Amino acid sequence: MPRLIQPRSAALAVLAGLIAATPALAAENRVVTCDTGKARSVGRGSGPALVANVAGSMTPIDLNAVQFTDRKLGRRMVVETVQAVRTPTQGLKVFVRLVNCKSQPLTVQLRTNFLDGGQLPTEPPSAWRTVFLSPRATAAYEESSIAGPKVGAFYVELRPNL
Repeated sequence: MPRLIQPRSAALAVLAGLIAATPALAAENRVVTCDTGKARSVGRGSGPALVANVAGSMTPIDLNAVQFTDRKLGRRMVVETVQAVRTPTQGLKVFVRLVNCKSQPLTVQLRTNFLDGGQLPTEPPSAWRTVFLSPRATAAYEESSIAGPKVGAFYVELRPNL
């Protein structure tokens, strides 16, 4: 015997269909502006870092973060996010989103260093990848390790395009 749809259920089904077919209203974002001085003034993180054997002889390199190799880049762009997730093979996939704070295009290069729990490399650094940022826009960079579960930390180096 066929199942009868109750009138209330039919109305809800129609309403659900209309909601699904209605485009979502999206707010228009303003032009990106940045306070790069504020971003630079945050200072060092409180997590693990690579440090020199002689205290104070070099700036610590924060792990699980982006390391700028050129001060000028820090005045032109900001790192919006750095994230890492485990892949199905227990490797580490790193994601970085950059924001160009200027009205001119910007081209940078990034590479990732993957380390074990003792801060030793688990594999050679990745190849440098070129990322193009349109004026006042974002761009993304991704890299995956090949060392599987041995990877315990990483750092991403960022330099001007050479």
